[in-house]
Amino acid sequence: MISQLFALPMLLLPAPIDQHAGIEPVSIHKQHWLEQRDTPTHPDLLRPTSPSGTPRGAATAPCGTVFGFLPYWESSANIRYDLITHLACFSVEVNADGSLGNDHGWPWTGVINEAHANGVKVILVATLFNGSAIDTLISSPTNRANFFANIKAKMLEGNADGLNIDFETGTTWQDEINDFMAELTAYLHAEIPGSEVTIAGPAVNWSNRWDLGGLAASCDGIFIMGYAFAGGWSSNTGANAPLTGGSINITDTVLDEYADALALYPDKLILGVPYYGHEWVTSSSSPGAAVNSFEGSTRFRDDQLAVQTFGRVWHTPSQTPWYRSQEGFSWRQVWYDDAESIGLKFDLAVNNGLQGVGMWALNYDGARPELWNEIEARFACAPTCCDMNCDGNVDVANDLPLFVDAIMNPTGYSGPGGCSIESADTNGDAIYDGRDVLGFVASLVE
Repeated sequence: MISQLFALPMLLLPAPIDQHAGIEPVSIHKQHWLEQRDTPTHPDLLRPTSPSGTPRGAATAPCGTVFGFLPYWESSANIRYDLITHLACFSVEVNADGSLGNDHGWPWTGVINEAHANGVKVILVATLFNGSAIDTLISSPTNRANFFANIKAKMLEGNADGLNIDFETGTTWQDEINDFMAELTAYLHAEIPGSEVTIAGPAVNWSNRWDLGGLAASCDGIFIMGYAFAGGWSSNTGANAPLTGGSINITDTVLDEYADALALYPDKLILGVPYYGHEWVTSSSSPGAAVNSFEGSTRFRDDQLAVQTFGRVWHTPSQTPWYRSQEGFSWRQVWYDDAESIGLKFDLAVNNGLQGVGMWALNYDGARPELWNEIEARFACAPTCCDMNCDGNVDVANDLPLFVDAIMNPTGYSGPGGCSIESADTNGDAIYDGRDVLGFVASLVE
């Protein structure tokens, strides 16, 4: 029987991970993929018309990048298209020889069409979670060329606007990944003009295997997987994505691990946050208790319900929430993130001038509004007149070509990073035509 929870003093947790020790935890993307290995693609993603999420209205659009991963096993029905800029479709699987494996029903026509109708860019995610296979792929010019050609065809098949590389596990291929990404980015820019090429990057530079500054230079952006600081490998319970505290945390990730990239390419960094948590069985109710067993990952949609029964506890050192329940002589602890802790991470991204934020994963919050509300509070804003690329300035070199494109092709216009076409409506009549040109010229004069 579950007992009443009671308050205990907050204790500073032992570090769940050892910085740079080389004991790299299992990727949560890989873990969830393995758990869902035999799950068919969610039927919502395979319909010719997608169940409608919330459309983007004329009044607001995200001010920065909001990059959401949508795994093939989740529904698209709860997506707020008005609050994201990039929809990362997870995934098409990659083989060592550059051929492609399971594409999980790609192209997801209904989802793609709805995203594009709302000015959201569709990003195809390419996954490979075997270290030796990654080595084989990127070390062979022939295998690289095969992959480049095959992934280009797959992108064109679904009218994708970009590609995200999610290669994880292994210890040797990081020496070659920057050259691989530079070659891939140049290839796709030439073959699919306007396409974006990003990579899922680590929260911790394990054993300093990565040149993260060079990685940022090699492509259009890095999605920092800002989570998995604790998990199935942990001997003590702890925060999945601590903002502060411990031997390393998300603040360290941004300011120290990515210091070189932050100094030169802050506009290429996207801070990913977790919409999931972890559950452990312990012999104690205290934070940082010794782990008896790891019970797996939770989802925000379930955690938010559970705390109504068990009570939410705030862990000040890590600035994250958790909850606990007693079963016989054992305790269960769940450490997760909610609107408050995720909002603090959003602030970290904004305050350091990052390109934006993202999440693993969409629909892990179900139909709940709390996390969308945090995005809206920090990133939704009315479009600025004539600032077509959302950089805070209006100039001929960057904004004029986009303005002309919007006027000439308003129905097919998709601005960079989801920047709204409404920025071209200089006279406020919701019609995009030559009458808006004078307003654009006036904005240059100002």
